[in-house]
Amino acid sequence: MKTFGLPKKLSISLCTILLASSPLLANSKQTNKEETKKLNSVTIIGSETSNYLTKEKPSLNRTNIDIENSAKSIQVFNQDLIQDAQIQNIEDIIQMSSNTTYQGDSHGRTTQIGMRGFSSVPILFDSLKITNKIAHPEIFNLERVEVLKGPDSLQYGESSPGGLVNLVSKKPQKEASSEISFELTDNNSYTPKLDVTGSINEDGSLRYRLVSTLKYDEGYTNSNTDTNRVFLAPSIAYDFDENNTLTVLAEYTDETSASAFGTYVNSKGKLIAPLKNTISNPDEEFKKTQKIVGFDFDSSFDTWNSNLRYRYIDYIGDNGNVHMPQSFNEATNTVKRAYAYQKQEFQEHVLQYTLNKQVNILDFKNNISAGIDYNKAYSKLDMFFDPFAAYNIDISHPDYESLTDLSDHSGAMNMSNDKTYVKSWGTFLQDSINLTDDLIFSAGVRYSESKPQNGQRSDALTPSFGLVYKITPQTSIYTNYSESFNPNSANDIKGNILDPEEGKGYEIGVKQKLFNDNLHLTAAMFKIEKENIALSDPNDPTNQASIASGVQKSKGFEFDLSGQITSNWSIVASYGYTDTKNKDNNDNELRNIPKHTANIFTTYNLTSLNLPNMYIGGGARYLGSRYADDANKIKFDSEIIYNATLGYKKGNYRVNLSVQNLTDEKYVDGALSSNARGTRVYAGTARTVMASISYRF
Repeated sequence: MKTFGLPKKLSISLCTILLASSPLLANSKQTNKEETKKLNSVTIIGSETSNYLTKEKPSLNRTNIDIENSAKSIQVFNQDLIQDAQIQNIEDIIQMSSNTTYQGDSHGRTTQIGMRGFSSVPILFDSLKITNKIAHPEIFNLERVEVLKGPDSLQYGESSPGGLVNLVSKKPQKEASSEISFELTDNNSYTPKLDVTGSINEDGSLRYRLVSTLKYDEGYTNSNTDTNRVFLAPSIAYDFDENNTLTVLAEYTDETSASAFGTYVNSKGKLIAPLKNTISNPDEEFKKTQKIVGFDFDSSFDTWNSNLRYRYIDYIGDNGNVHMPQSFNEATNTVKRAYAYQKQEFQEHVLQYTLNKQVNILDFKNNISAGIDYNKAYSKLDMFFDPFAAYNIDISHPDYESLTDLSDHSGAMNMSNDKTYVKSWGTFLQDSINLTDDLIFSAGVRYSESKPQNGQRSDALTPSFGLVYKITPQTSIYTNYSESFNPNSANDIKGNILDPEEGKGYEIGVKQKLFNDNLHLTAAMFKIEKENIALSDPNDPTNQASIASGVQKSKGFEFDLSGQITSNWSIVASYGYTDTKNKDNNDNELRNIPKHTANIFTTYNLTSLNLPNMYIGGGARYLGSRYADDANKIKFDSEIIYNATLGYKKGNYRVNLSVQNLTDEKYVDGALSSNARGTRVYAGTARTVMASISYRF
């Protein structure tokens, strides 16, 4: 049994950062009989109550249009919510949006999100589309999380018809502020955190920020590998003048954790073993290193603004030696595993420029947006696989063998790939026209192109149209039509690459402000169709060629609510209904997509009980039943996951105690694969008790 304590290999050296740049006040002198008055400065650390409503313009909207003027359903989740709910992973935030689900992390490599019936939703970083990035990025470095629903390749190119997610990182601030916090869980996990920002010079034109975390987690499985994670994010910003700002930033993540191959369910969709039992080898390690450097150059004038962004990403995911699950035999409750060695390397250059200009044309106010982006993503795979040496275990009562390495498998197949790249670029133009003070029409089009190093070029033209009508200052209705595309990698019988997958979406909705504009509601109905999905060509005797004729559809409705009901009562809530059909598979439902999802998280400040610094909160997430396979034969039960929190906030101090998965429900996030060899899934996190304390100064 593990005991709580410092890991042997972890040596923590905490740097103390001194912020002492305040100028000394000179002695006052009387000059020309005029008196100089000294005013005491007051720094407001924060309010005692939380507000989950964010009124800033969403960063994912390159057109620089407010949420209320956008013909899209957009949700923004801010730091108040993240702190109150003690959220540990981005998927737990993203799922608070209606019709949105977390479907696993692809062996710890990528966070998989489904939205409005469709999977593979892109996750942007600071409004930049990055092809390969670390799963479960550091949440403490986020200012907010933004979710946009429906097909939208206009601004970012390749995308899922379900929507987009954008993670907005913390940036340097002029006002000096520092936060030190410490988190502890019942899994023998602890995480110290540091966030410092402020001005370097007197006028605040040069400022900095440093965000850092260290994490140690023994986890709740029987793995012998603990999680050790180091995260650093320094940044510096400089105002050349009042109109132009350059921000230079970097991120460094170094993490070692256990392998994440999920588990299995039986033919009835039930988990086959306790969550603690890992189905691979307990001695496996997954080492991930991600380095990011880049800059933002922002210009802002009276009638126009622009933004130039660049990022370079270097990511290595080394799973080393693993005994990887291959199949599950339900009759014997046996998991068959085989040796593999896996290491992936990615490098990527991402460049993006956006220009927004306000201009009057024929007495109509026009907000014109134009943008161009470029991406070159390199990848290299080192992989060896030995299917002939099987390692079988009874997953209910596992007796694990010793972990082998490549030298033990002379007959292993070399499945490595040389370093290759995919190059893509795109450009868009959109105009948002105020036909009247209350009626806004938008139209845009994008051209996108993608070409692998040794493959064929794919391109697409994707339009977008929207209309917003403000019935009152508090009520508006909107409608839109938009498209998305995603390049295909399959070839037809002549060897030509298939046309890109295309998504088409129709939406109509209403946006309503309530309780003195402190609570915002967005409700929408939608219909989406995805086509050109690669299917096996029945005329190909080799069964290697494909045809682009697959069609998948979804339709439904949803609502999202966020803000304050009273000054003491904050809430985030959502409900979504999605009906999906696979037109090429007997109108079966798409796998991993529930018909119903619902979420609520709310906190109440106990001022009425004469405890103004205390708050209580809680939440529930409903995940409806859904299928694990395309044939719709294996079904997961619906689940309700409860959370609870108790907190204290006063001045510079904040203390929080929370319980995630209060009733310790055993549930499935999503199926990784389902076939004759079994249904492998990602199970939800077990009950976790967490305590945290933070101090701001």
